[in-house]
Amino acid sequence: MKFKKIIPLVLFFFTITASNAQYKFSGYVNAESTKGAVYLSAVDDYRKISGVFPEQILNKIYPDSTGYFSFSGDNLPSENKIYRIHVDTCAEEDQNTAHFTGQCPNSKEVNFIANNSDTLMLPFSFDDEMFCRVVSKNEKANAFLKIDSLKHDMIFAFGTYRSEANRKINSKKWFSILQQYGEQLHEPLAELYSYAFFSDRAQPLH
Repeated sequence: MKFKKIIPLVLFFFTITASNAQYKFSGYVNAESTKGAVYLSAVDDYRKISGVFPEQILNKIYPDSTGYFSFSGDNLPSENKIYRIHVDTCAEEDQNTAHFTGQCPNSKEVNFIANNSDTLMLPFSFDDEMFCRVVSKNEKANAFLKIDSLKHDMIFAFGTYRSEANRKINSKKWFSILQQYGEQLHEPLAELYSYAFFSDRAQPLH
């Protein structure tokens, strides 16, 4: 009888906890970027994973004098999604021109996986680079940075010698490596991130 009374109580507290779920994404930008705006975006189109796209932006804030910024709220989906934080030092009057193609030389970004209950920090790296580390209890959060590291190794391999033979050999090798790594993470969004790279005709895989 007591057990039957406990179950509704447990469900009640679980519901309260879920309803109070709140995300917090914070970090630092370098001194050169403290005058720029920091944006939080939701990425639903894999073809627009990298870049500046106004239709994706959820929030805009300005860092303090130390470069610290923080986004928080309770309006994100409960399941893992792709998000981007980027800092932009373009002047307001120049943004329409600079962002026309989605790529901006005055922008620095980081993509990550998160949900409505995640607390995520973007500290400086050991060599004081911004947006090179993702600290979160969500094990999937920094999956993209790991894939990016493999992509850099791949680009180096392609650059050793520019020939069609080298391109074909390395394309097959790195396609397999990135695909297997995405599968090992057991996260469909990581596989989608790799696919977005594979399908980009501007990449050396093609």
